[in-house]
Formats: sequence, structure tokens, C-alpha cells
Amino acid sequence: MRSTYYNCSNLTGPPICGNNVINMIYTYINCYNLKGDPVCGPNVTNMNHTYYCCYNLTGNPVCGPNVIDMGDTYSSCYNLIGSPVCGPNVTTMRRTYDDCYNLTRNPVCGNNVTNMVHTYRNCSNIAGSPICGNNVTSMYGTYLSCYNLTGNPVCGNNVTNIAYTYYYCCNLTGSPVCGNNVINMNRTYIHCYNLKGNPICGPNVTDMVYAYFGCYNLIGSPVCGPNVTTMESTYYNCYNLTGNPVCGPNVINMSHTYHNCYNLTNNPVCGPNVTNMCNTYCNCYNLTGSPVYSDNVTDMYHTYYYCNNLTGKPVCGPNVTNMAYTYYYCNGLTDSPVCGNNVTTMFGTYRNCYNLTGSPVCGDNVTNMVYAYYKCNNLTGSPVCGPNVTSMYYTYYDCYNLNGMIVFGNKVTNIRYTYSYCNQFLDQYIQLYSNEVNNAGGCFRAKNNFTPYMIYSF
Repeated sequence: MRSTYYNCSNLTGPPICGNNVINMIYTYINCYNLKGDPVCGPNVTNMNHTYYCCYNLTGNPVCGPNVIDMGDTYSSCYNLIGSPVCGPNVTTMRRTYDDCYNLTRNPVCGNNVTNMVHTYRNCSNIAGSPICGNNVTSMYGTYLSCYNLTGNPVCGNNVTNIAYTYYYCCNLTGSPVCGNNVINMNRTYIHCYNLKGNPICGPNVTDMVYAYFGCYNLIGSPVCGPNVTTMESTYYNCYNLTGNPVCGPNVINMSHTYHNCYNLTNNPVCGPNVTNMCNTYCNCYNLTGSPVYSDNVTDMYHTYYYCNNLTGKPVCGPNVTNMAYTYYYCNGLTDSPVCGNNVTTMFGTYRNCYNLTGSPVCGDNVTNMVYAYYKCNNLTGSPVCGPNVTSMYYTYYDCYNLNGMIVFGNKVTNIRYTYSYCNQFLDQYIQLYSNEVNNAGGCFRAKNNFTPYMIYSF
């Protein structure tokens, strides 16, 4: 019966299958007006795509004792009810019950199954505990959005891929698992916020992107396998983790790795190959020690945002281009600010770092200094402005220990509140002539609200 009724979308009534039929591959694919219960003859070996998109079928799914292939058998048959089934000889359950969201009761998996890719994806009413056969090698998306599953997650010994396996399985409890052969943990436990215990990572894992994102009941210390190359958002919002942050020697991407992990303590870390530190330690306000970086890092956007227990000297790698809010509210930092030669934005870089000392700096390629040194009131020396800066909005606001001469770059258009409350400049009288400035309000405002400067724009 291979492809017998392929795309016969006007067929109605129940499907049929003779006792001698062996092959039902594509038999009723896209026959979405079929009604009644699915059937399978006793000699059928192949049910690949048999009832694919037959979404008006009702009743319980069936599988003959000799069936080997159940790939996409009931995919999108979302009016099926009852329990899923799997014959004893089935080897592939790839997308077997994908989008069968009215199935209930426990998931099943035969002992010979090797492929569980998307087997129960979006089967949101399936209950009970997840299972995995001993011969399964891929669990990619197996239980994605099965949010009524309970109990402990599982992973077979031969599984290599658990990407998306338990995505949004928010009622799972117990500890996460990862087999020794697993390579891919991309989004494995994302939003599994009832998981408890310690995070784990197998020795062969290379991808931990979003692996534990939103698993805020995990405890213990974070982990990272020796072969991991990306930790993007791995522990984002895992705020009950404690201990030391970690980074494997091969990690390239640490974007958002420990974002909001505010119970981590001790020193931040950064592997030698890391290029992206965007939001890495954002809101990790119990971290101590000094900030770190890799020479390969290009992005430090929000890297140490609100890490106000960090001490020592700020750092910036030679290849960094983005320092926006890098050290926002890192008021435990001392010593002098830094800025790499390739940096283009210093938006809010040292805002509220009021224990910084020394002189401000600005790289030649910087275009944006908005809030760069806002309320850094222990800075001394003269203000600076790079030749390519276009905005100095609030740049030195309340930096009242600065002295020397006021500066503005030739390309600056916005100097609103730039030197407000910089009292050391009150004895200077400057006439600023510019064709470019279009916003100068409050630029030289003092504590007594006296403004002795004149701005000319024409």
C-alpha cells in the first residue's frame, strides 16, 4: 500500500489495511479528512509517514508487532487520544507523535529504537516520566514542550545528541542527566525550572548554548566540559548556583553565560580563546577579585554590569570594540580606567564607578561617550575626548575632582550636561564656537546652578 492514497485529501471514512499488507509507507499521507481509528495489519513492517497530517483521525494509535519504521507515522495527528504505542521491533521513532497534543498517559520506547528525534515534540498532555531505550543515539527534541511530564529526566548510554530534549519540560524534578557520549547539549533543559541538584556536563560535550537557561532551582557549582566551545546563556538566570564560575579551555562564546547568577562568588574567569563576553557576568554582584579578559575578546558589552564587589583595575582587551556599560556600577574598582584602541563605543562604560582614580581615557576610534564617566567623582586629571566622538551627553557629569582644561571633539554634536557639577572648571571662561552642536543644555551646570559659560551655535 505504499503511497496508495497519497494526498487524497477528500477521502473520508476510516482507513483500511489488509492482513497481508507489508508496506504502509506514505499510505494515507495528507488525507486530512479521514475519520475513525487508525489501523495496521499484522504483517506490516513499514509505517513511515503512514498517517502523516491525518488530523481528523480519532481513537488510539496502533502499531503492528512486525513494524520496524515509525518515522512520522502519526505526526500532526493531533486528535488522537489515549496512550502512545511502539512495537517490539521498531528501530526509528523519528517524529512519530510530533504535535499529537491530545495523547495522554506515559510515553513509550521499544528496546530496539535508535532514533527518538522529536518523537513526542509538543505532546503537551503526555504525563508520567520520560523514558529512553538502551539503543537510542539521538534524543534531539524528544520531549520538547511536554510540560506535563514529571519525574526525572533520562539519557541513554549511547545517546550523543540531547539538544532541545527537555525544552520547556517545566514539571520535571530531580537532577539533570547527561550521558558520557553526549556531544550536543544545546537548550537541553531550557526553562526546566523545577529541576534540582547540580548541573552536569559530559566529557565530550561541545555545545552548551542555553543548556540550563532559567533552571533557577539548580544548586551547586557550574560545570563546563573540556571540549565545550560555546557557553552562550548556559546558566542564564540560574541564580541559586554557588561557588566559582568556570570556563573550559576551548570556549569561544561566553555571551550571557552567568547572567543574573548573583550567588556566584570568587573570581570571574575567561578562557584564552573567548571572543564574546557580552553580558557574561551581568548582575553577578557577589563576585569578588579582579575583572579578567582574553586577548581575543571583541565584545565586552555589559560584561561586568553591576558587579559591585569586584576590586582592582578595570581591563580591556586589544581587540575589544564594544565597551558599552562594561563596568556599570562596579564601584569597588580602583585604579585608572582603560580603553582599547579598537573601541568604538563607551556608552556608560564606567558609569557610577565612583572609586576609580587617575585620569579618564578615550580611544581614537570611539564615537559614543554618552554617560562614559557619569559620577566617577574620584577621577582626577584632565577630561579627554577622542577625535571621532559625536556625543558627550552626560559624559563627565558630577566628576567634580577633574581639573585641567575642558575639551570637546571636533565632531561632537551633543554636549548636554557634559560637565555638569564639575566644580573645578568654574574659574574657566570658555566661548564655544561650533557649527555642529545641537544640544548643549546644562553642559556647565554647577552645584549653585550658576552657568558662567556661553555656547554659540551657528
